[in-house]
Amino acid sequence: MLVTNKDILNIIGFRLKKFRLEKKMTQEYVAEQINVSTDLLRNIENGRNVGSISTLLNLCNFLQITLDMIFEPLLTTKIDTLDTKLSQYIKSLSQEDKDIIKNIIIHIDKNY
Repeated sequence: MLVTNKDILNIIGFRLKKFRLEKKMTQEYVAEQINVSTDLLRNIENGRNVGSISTLLNLCNFLQITLDMIFEPLLTTKIDTLDTKLSQYIKSLSQEDKDIIKNIIIHIDKNY
């Protein structure tokens, strides 16, 4: 799959907005915290502008996300780590089994 500039702008905007909303932050608040205009942040989230690399990194740092979290939908190669494997296994479990796993992890964390 070839990635276009339009794809990149759309994904960056969509994902940044998604993560910002998950943290219940306004555009105005985030823009103020990273020292950019609300208009610039709005344009980034709407896929019209990407801003500078420093703006993108400041957004990631402020929202406590990584670049791979933003670009993941565009990447065809995924790093297969223990965390990703565990995440895949856990997603396939019932809610009851997930609760059991959670309790096991809490027990291990407290006792070891």
